[in-house]
Amino acid sequence: MHNFMKSMFLKQREEFDQETKVRNAKFQIPDDIKLVENVPYLNDRCPAHTMDIYRPAKLVPSRPVIINVHGGGLMEGSKEFNRRFCVQLCRQNFVIFSVEYRLIPDVTVYEQFNDISRAMDAVKSLMTRYQGNPNQVYMVGDSAGAYLAVYAVAMQNSPELAVAAHVHPSTLQIQAMGLISGMFYTRKLDKIGLFLPSFLYGSRYRKTSFAPYTNPEHPAITKNLPPCYLVTSKNDMLQHYTLNFAKALKKHNSPYHLQDFPANKALTHAFSVFEPEMPESIKVIHDMSNFLRHFPEKI
Repeated sequence: MHNFMKSMFLKQREEFDQETKVRNAKFQIPDDIKLVENVPYLNDRCPAHTMDIYRPAKLVPSRPVIINVHGGGLMEGSKEFNRRFCVQLCRQNFVIFSVEYRLIPDVTVYEQFNDISRAMDAVKSLMTRYQGNPNQVYMVGDSAGAYLAVYAVAMQNSPELAVAAHVHPSTLQIQAMGLISGMFYTRKLDKIGLFLPSFLYGSRYRKTSFAPYTNPEHPAITKNLPPCYLVTSKNDMLQHYTLNFAKALKKHNSPYHLQDFPANKALTHAFSVFEPEMPESIKVIHDMSNFLRHFPEKI
């Protein structure tokens, strides 16, 4: 069964990669945006250990920074799929570091946490080279990317969580987060929780020190996040994940803003990433950008 599921994951990944090529075939980076592709964040020549950097073409001394973590259920997806979304984010006057990471089942989620943490380290050392402001650094993730971002950032303020995951957290301070249609929960009795946990955490994860933290409502997570902007919609298949996570943040007095769109067939899961040029997507990107900017580093 395990081998069958692994083969299925790999086939889905191939199909997703082909869809991404079709999606980007006619898309051109606009003249007002400069893109540097495939910048390594680890010197191991692994294609997954790279990131794309977007910045407005007009040079200025300093701009706020967003680290973008793509979705894809932890098993597929790529920084290239988020290209149109990153362009729209960049047009809000941010420098964007769009991060790639290794995928399930090639690695476990602990290695994915480590990939995001090492990418954060690289952003810390590179941002001023690309006119990034080290006092205004934010993280935006969609679906599974939101899940990875939440854990990687929470680990910075929760040594117990970091030790349980065997991850050395980055020292790059994140002032606020944008979490779009987050795949926060991995152990509910649904299509995700019924088959994914053993691939993420290992077949015997229930006996590991990380087991309690597979619940994202654990206070070691929810109490250790910066302000969060949450986005979902009635037609988002994971709407209940975002609504439940918002309740957990509220319970632990963690600051957040929830944007929950009403029923609309066009506003499906992570719609602002899949179709970033829609009016509703532009609104999300604009409002989220304004939210993030309200939280510069306290000097």
